[in-house]
Amino acid sequence: MIWKVIGQSVIGSSHVHSGKTCEDAVHYKIFTIDKENEGLICFVSDGAGSAKYAAKAAEESVMKGVELAEKMITERTDLNEPNLLALAEQIYDHIYSLAEIEEVPKNEFSCTLLGFVILPDRAGFIQIGDGAIVRSDESGHLSTVWWPHNGEYQNTTTFLIDDFNLPHLKTKVIEESIVEIGIFTDGLQMLALNNETESVHQPFFNSLFPLLRRANQSEHISILNNRLIEYLSSDIINGRTDDDKTLLLATRRK
Repeated sequence: MIWKVIGQSVIGSSHVHSGKTCEDAVHYKIFTIDKENEGLICFVSDGAGSAKYAAKAAEESVMKGVELAEKMITERTDLNEPNLLALAEQIYDHIYSLAEIEEVPKNEFSCTLLGFVILPDRAGFIQIGDGAIVRSDESGHLSTVWWPHNGEYQNTTTFLIDDFNLPHLKTKVIEESIVEIGIFTDGLQMLALNNETESVHQPFFNSLFPLLRRANQSEHISILNNRLIEYLSSDIINGRTDDDKTLLLATRRK
């Protein structure tokens, strides 16, 4: 066990009160490279509240993202920005085809998309819309890969299905060994980020990552994963945000 991962999507209190389902989604895959190395793929998505098929869009986009990223790695396709763009285009095509099947305008499948592919000495990142990916440096300090993208007005953002040219898509590949990483949707931005300084709110993660670092058996990780649901559904969290929320944390054994 090299990568230790916990990740959950939890319904927001506003969705409970309105009778809606959770419209966030997360999906990840740990894959073996050799006896001493593992890779990690993860995608998260937040379906637009105004979209009829928000939940389906989020679920389908993260499942397709992991599927395509795993295929890219299996086929030994280079992890570079052009190939990350091609991956995003394929996810776009998949979501667009779902709208055609349902015979609805494509914006009824609006959702954000964030993801990463981590290899032992290289990592690729992708994002369109809000939410954030954070990673640690050698000292354990966390920083965002990108600051969340919000639209012209408050509580607005861009979505995967907005434009087939994907003008707001961000991609990045870094030649580094990632040891610790987190990814979350916009429901947690007020808790995990400091807007005034455009920085990560370190205490939010400092209360979570140490528990995962200490877990040394799969049963312990499973318990932490279940506790993550309880934490994200707690009054402490719901007192700060009533939106759906997704959080995935991953740490690699050094």
